[in-house]
Amino acid sequence: MPAPRIIGRHRGTGRELAILGLDSVKASFSWENRKGRHFVCLCVMDARNTSADELGSFCSNLLRTGCAYFCAWGPDCERVHDAMDAEIVGDDPPTTYIGCVMTTWHANEALRDAFGFFLDCTAPDEDFAPDGCASALIIVVDQLIGLRILSVS
Repeated sequence: MPAPRIIGRHRGTGRELAILGLDSVKASFSWENRKGRHFVCLCVMDARNTSADELGSFCSNLLRTGCAYFCAWGPDCERVHDAMDAEIVGDDPPTTYIGCVMTTWHANEALRDAFGFFLDCTAPDEDFAPDGCASALIIVVDQLIGLRILSVS
């Protein structure tokens, strides 16, 4: 089962930086050492051929793992963002609402700008994550989009 790999620490926030590559949103993943700690997440993917149910399951797993701030970038990232919002609110609000998980989408921005926002501007809601977020997770879904990103860098 894939797990995030620590790649460093962000000087500005002190957050541990981790990256996770997935072949698809259907791939199972875990981050076992979380122990209830929250994290911010940047999801880089092309969601145009991904079903709403698949996106919902993916987002649900992120929330269970401790995601407190979620950023989406890539083709159809608005739909990824909306799937996360739907998981946060649940089927029967306010009963199913899990709390104020912050979400943003960055469809009209260069990846560099979305990445800068993710690193420097993702302060979670203090009531939801009172201890803040000690980690920043970058998820790249689909090896092809990952290779395109690396070839531009």
